[in-house]
Amino acid sequence: MLVAADSPRIAPDRPVEMSAKGGLQIDLEKKIGTATGDVVIQRDDVVVCCDEAEAQYSEKRIDRVTCRGDVVIVRPDGTKARADVAIFVAEKDAVTLFGKARVYAPDATLSGERIVYDIKRDKLMVEGKQSRFEFVPAKGVAAPKLRACPPEAP
Repeated sequence: MLVAADSPRIAPDRPVEMSAKGGLQIDLEKKIGTATGDVVIQRDDVVVCCDEAEAQYSEKRIDRVTCRGDVVIVRPDGTKARADVAIFVAEKDAVTLFGKARVYAPDATLSGERIVYDIKRDKLMVEGKQSRFEFVPAKGVAAPKLRACPPEAP
């Protein structure tokens, strides 16, 4: 649902670009990068926008990225997700959405306290007391107005 059919499922060596209007800081010793203010993280198969992000990296890849504040994720197939917090863990090849987590596909909506997207297996797990799935194939499902991701140029 969140992965384009032709995109590779696992790619720890794919390039990732992070930009932020509020600035970037990198602690070379701890191997942690932080970004604040309209953060945009781009990889060939996804764009993530949030208020602040922290990336932990090793010599060969980004190991973990935590995004906080009005997180929006956009896929090339038109699928969008939103949450208060999103955590990507490379070793598990999974992203977990917390806080008002929602996924909007062209014909379905998922919502719950926590949504785990297993990228490798292309599976979504919705967890929590308020889990919900809506499927509307004939009309489609309209996503509410989300933060522009990537932000529009001034």
